[in-house]
Amino acid sequence: MSRTSPLMREGAVSRIGALRRHPAVAWTRATLVVLIALNAAVSVWLIAEFEGQYTEGAPSPARFHVLAGVDDEYTMIDVSIENSTRLLVYQLIRDDVGPEEDGSGDGGGDDASSDAPAGSEEESVNRLDRARTWIQVTVGLLILLEVLVTFVGISGWFRAAGFLAVLLAFLVVLPLAFIGDNPNFANPGSTPNSAPEEAEQTESDEQGAFVHEETDFGVGLRLGGFEVSMMYAGYDLGLVEEDNRSSVREAPPEPGTKDAASYVKFDSTLSLRFGPSVVLLLALPVLWLLAPSGRKQKLLSDESE
Repeated sequence: MSRTSPLMREGAVSRIGALRRHPAVAWTRATLVVLIALNAAVSVWLIAEFEGQYTEGAPSPARFHVLAGVDDEYTMIDVSIENSTRLLVYQLIRDDVGPEEDGSGDGGGDDASSDAPAGSEEESVNRLDRARTWIQVTVGLLILLEVLVTFVGISGWFRAAGFLAVLLAFLVVLPLAFIGDNPNFANPGSTPNSAPEEAEQTESDEQGAFVHEETDFGVGLRLGGFEVSMMYAGYDLGLVEEDNRSSVREAPPEPGTKDAASYVKFDSTLSLRFGPSVVLLLALPVLWLLAPSGRKQKLLSDESE
C-alpha cells in the first residue's frame, strides 16, 4: 500500500490542478477580477488627513484639521480650526517681517510681479486630472489583459505588467499629483487651494520672520497607507520689538525674558490612506495563484500525448 500511495498522491494533485484550471473556475476568476477593478476605478481612491496644533507660543493651542478625499471625478476638501481666536489674535499682534531689511530690491519688484502671471498660466496644469486619466487607462488595460489571458491564452506576464502599472498609478502617481495640485494642504498659514505664487510668497515671509528654527520629520506606515509626522519651531521676529530683532537674529533670547515669548512650536501629522477598493486590488495576485491560467496545463497535456 505504501507503493501505491505516491501514485495516489500524484493523482490527487493532478485532479486539484485540473480543477483549478477548469473553465468554470477561469470564468469565475475573470469575473471577480473585472468587478474588483471596476469597483476600484469608481470608488474613493485617496483620503488625506492633516492634523496640526500650535503647542507652544502665542497661537497655542490653535488646532487645524484638514480632510480631503479624491475619487474618479472630484477632490473634496474640508477645513476646520479649533481655538481660532488665539490664532486670530496672534496674526493681529505680530508684525510682518521680511527676510532682511533691504531696500535694494524695490526697483525690480514690478517686473517680477508682471512676469509671474504669464508663467503661472503656462504651468496651470491639473495633475490630478492627468492622474485620473492614467488610472482609468491602466485599469481598462488590466481588464482587457485579464480577458485575453482567460479566453485567448496569452502569457500571464502581460497581465502582471498591467497590474504593476495599476499599482504605480494608484500608489505613486496619484499621491504625487494630489500634493502637486495642493501644495498648501499641510500649510496652516494658507488655504489648501491657494495659488502657487501665494504659497511661495508666504513661505519666503515665514522663512524671514522665524530664526533659530528647529525641525523634525518622520515617516511611518499605517493601515492602508502611510503617515508623516512633522515638527517646526522657532522664534517669530514679528513678536519681537524692532530694536531687539537684530540681537534675536544673532542668538536665541535668554529664557524668561520678554523676547523669549516669541518662541512658537507647531506639531503636525499628515496621513495618506488609500480607499478600501484600492487596497482590495492586492487580492488579485491571490486569485491568479488560486486559479491560474489553463493554457500551460493544456500545452503540457498535449506534449504528453
